[in-house]
Amino acid sequence: MADQKYIIRQQDKNTAVNFIDDQIASKSYWLTADDTQRLSAEREYRDAKHDSITLNKWCQKWLNETQWVQLINVICIERNRIESQKHRSPLKVISITHTAWQILSELAKHDDMTISEVIINRLGSSRLDPYNGTELSKLSNYSNNSNQS
Repeated sequence: MADQKYIIRQQDKNTAVNFIDDQIASKSYWLTADDTQRLSAEREYRDAKHDSITLNKWCQKWLNETQWVQLINVICIERNRIESQKHRSPLKVISITHTAWQILSELAKHDDMTISEVIINRLGSSRLDPYNGTELSKLSNYSNNSNQS
């Protein structure tokens, strides 16, 4: 249908397939208004969606310019999402006592930062410089006061 100006790469195939699957499932006339052609396109798509080479051929045959633009946009958004995740520190979930959470929360409020930043700034630097006595005593005093309530 449309002149193919884009090649769906193997790493983009799942994104493309998910998008096309969603379009076909939610908009019965997304491919074409003609029922016979639509059924033929869907039948061919079921066979073509398993590898990027046949998927590209199918897209070239059945997608119009607007549909190609939609597909390319979805692929670009997914690529950007994946790329941004590569540069972000992965999150970990930990369990701490309520008292520990209170201490970290108060320190975070006081220092105007997140709990993660408190841990990194206060404990992460301990690998380089050990705590001085005042820092440790502040935490001990807070812990003792919290336990008395």
